Amino acid sequence: MEGVVAGLLAGCSGVFAVLMARAVGKGQAAGPSPRALALAAGVALTALAGIGSGLAALWRPDMLVGGVPLPAEIPLVCVFLAALLYLPALLRPPQRRDALARLRVGLDTLGVWASIMYAGWMLLFTVGERRGASITALIFGGGAIALAAVTGVHALRHRAALQWCGTAAAFSLTGLTALVIARDFPGEPNAVIAGLAAAAAINVAAAGLWHGSVRIAPDTRPVPPPGSESIASFPLLGLLVLGSALATVYHLINGGHLDSISIMLGAVAITAVAVREWMSATALRRQAGHLTDQGNRLRSLMFGSTEVAMILDANLAVRWQSPAAARQFGLSEQEVLGRAVSVLVHPDQVEAVHDYLTARMEQPQASALPVRLRDGFGRWRQTEWTTTGADPAEPGATLVVHIRDVTNTHDLEQALSQATHLDPQTGLANWEGLSRAADFIPDAAAMIVVELGGLTAVGDVHGRDLAEVVLVEAARRLRSRVGDADVPARLTETRFAVLTHCGAIRAQLMAGQLVNALSAPYLAGRTVAHLSAWAGLADLTAENGTDEVIRRASLALRSVRSGPPGAVEWYETEMEARLLRRSTLEQDLPGAAGRGEIDVSYQPIFELPGRRPAGVEAAPAWRHPTAGPVDAEELLALAEDLGLLATVGQGVLRRACRLLAGWRRLHGDLWLAVNVRPRELVDPAFQAALQTALEEHGLPPSALVLEIAEHHLSDVRDEAHQPPVEDISSALGRLRAWGVRTAVDNFGTGPTTLSRLRILPIDLLKIDREVFDPALSFRQPGAVMDVAVTLGRRLGLEVIAQGLADDADLDAAQTAGCRLGQGNLLARPMPAERLEALLAEHHDIGRR
Repeated sequence: MEGVVAGLLAGCSGVFAVLMARAVGKGQAAGPSPRALALAAGVALTALAGIGSGLAALWRPDMLVGGVPLPAEIPLVCVFLAALLYLPALLRPPQRRDALARLRVGLDTLGVWASIMYAGWMLLFTVGERRGASITALIFGGGAIALAAVTGVHALRHRAALQWCGTAAAFSLTGLTALVIARDFPGEPNAVIAGLAAAAAINVAAAGLWHGSVRIAPDTRPVPPPGSESIASFPLLGLLVLGSALATVYHLINGGHLDSISIMLGAVAITAVAVREWMSATALRRQAGHLTDQGNRLRSLMFGSTEVAMILDANLAVRWQSPAAARQFGLSEQEVLGRAVSVLVHPDQVEAVHDYLTARMEQPQASALPVRLRDGFGRWRQTEWTTTGADPAEPGATLVVHIRDVTNTHDLEQALSQATHLDPQTGLANWEGLSRAADFIPDAAAMIVVELGGLTAVGDVHGRDLAEVVLVEAARRLRSRVGDADVPARLTETRFAVLTHCGAIRAQLMAGQLVNALSAPYLAGRTVAHLSAWAGLADLTAENGTDEVIRRASLALRSVRSGPPGAVEWYETEMEARLLRRSTLEQDLPGAAGRGEIDVSYQPIFELPGRRPAGVEAAPAWRHPTAGPVDAEELLALAEDLGLLATVGQGVLRRACRLLAGWRRLHGDLWLAVNVRPRELVDPAFQAALQTALEEHGLPPSALVLEIAEHHLSDVRDEAHQPPVEDISSALGRLRAWGVRTAVDNFGTGPTTLSRLRILPIDLLKIDREVFDPALSFRQPGAVMDVAVTLGRRLGLEVIAQGLADDADLDAAQTAGCRLGQGNLLARPMPAERLEALLAEHHDIGRR
């Protein structure tokens, strides 16, 4: 019964999982939503482990799973699963550390793990039976506990939240591991106490995880640069070593002994702590020596420095000034010392300088303030004041101010900065300015690259002056829609970039807003110009430089550049492979088409009642030597972009018509279907080639069916340079008047309306598998197929069930009354030789 109570008590932690998930769903989580969801899942899993273990202890306490009691096996499995949920959430965002800091973190993790293993092994397995579940839980759970605790304590980014979450996750895993051990030794007198303590720890940990992931917002303070983090030892190591020593004394006093494994674990823990402390001591000695050298160098340079230093007291009176004050500004100690520093400041800036110095006296902070200072000759000099905190000899009551003369360099620096880092036409940062800004913004999160389309056309039609006006207006819109801390830039003639601090979700929203703003009409005088815009995004990481991040965002932009305007896409590693494949195919397709290496595959279309071939669909096929097979859709799209559509399409048509003429001698009513692209359909040269192919091989026009995809017939033009749908409809009408039949391919996947389908000159309707496959549609597939077939009949169209893959598809098509069908279930695409054999076989069967 005590096991059931402990399990139910552990299950109470599930309340916090619900609260965490609810906060994420309502957008009330202060921290990142993915972290809160992952930690909530871990808490829920831990609660379920406690409940399952308790119920197993009540109903099946003696049941073994692989030699492990079921009440112990359930939380053991959950130790692994909870660690897989907790650790990835704690390891984000990645911490920026140098190699020495990473080594110290690793040693801390090893030391914590070895200490946990040592104490657990010594108390559990040196005097009692060694059980596999407990050993496994101790080894893996101890490692996960150590990694979670050290990750939280050593966090630099999101420090406060990760300290809570890391410590609480380690506590949760500790409770889950203790629950495994308690269930693995049900007969031990302390097992009940251990189970109840584990359940209590799980609930406390769940509360900590809720607080750390929901209530504590990520830190906004600057992240320390790599190498500047604290090198002091972490007290947890000392506490664990002390706890292990006390456990050892207790164990030995009660008659226990130390076996070889416990001695080895203790040696590992002590060695890890010793090496960690030795590294810290070495680093501290080096730092102390470095500070000593710097102090000596500072004293030696002070008297020759051109930068003026002053020490002010609590009343902002000058207590001391460096020798450079007399040389640089002609200020003698007699006229400065003991007087308020405001006597040196221009009257218009006295109040601002007083507020600045007072604020820095109360809270030291590195910042600069431009100040007009009167020198010893009565002239006003442009200077820059910075503070470095209090005088080390009198902390709390003094302030050190550094004064630098920038009179001669201010204008020059500003001019050089503008020429080097700013785009002269738009005033935005250029490529160099963006790279420099990225170096000074360590916590930037994402790069947005935006491409403007149509600007060249504006210049060609309306003149260069109007194009420049539109460009400047686009830059103004871009600048007005980014945050104050974000950096907008112009990369090329029509390409912009934004370096932003926003996370992935907000960066996606910002990119969409920028695309919409840049796509809005531009009013210049009496002319209205229209531009298109696309955006690509990439994460900014410490491992990749600014140029690499811009390149990745540009790749994402390129992947959507051929799509409809307004598209926004994130960079993915798969884009590299896709673009490499695309580039390879673009280079090799012209040669392959010229050498006649483009093959044709044939897939028969059957009459479903008797399985007799009624038609054949011919499609181009190309097997690239390195990229592999290239299907018809990809090949035709690539040929269209390269201007090879006529070469590829007419080659397929001539070859297929020649073969069809021979096949029709045995199958007189066999017809041929060929896919065409919109641009190919409206090309007069294609229509002439079509007529020539039919006449050359003695084929009637009715023996040919031209298929066009449904989305090409819609009012929405989703491809660049696609002909208007009215031109496509007119071309289809001319073909039908000539006697060539036409078909709508993949019907049911596009936005074609019923009214448009009624007026289009179409003879066949090829129903896509998504319409009647229950696995691909949430609708009633049979009912939808019935409607499609009935619609086709009423419009006088022959309906073909396309993509038949299994018997269920065939049943759905036949039940709806569909007469023709095509798909891999009936016959896969094949070369001409295999199709001839198939046709001959059906001919022989028909004769018998």
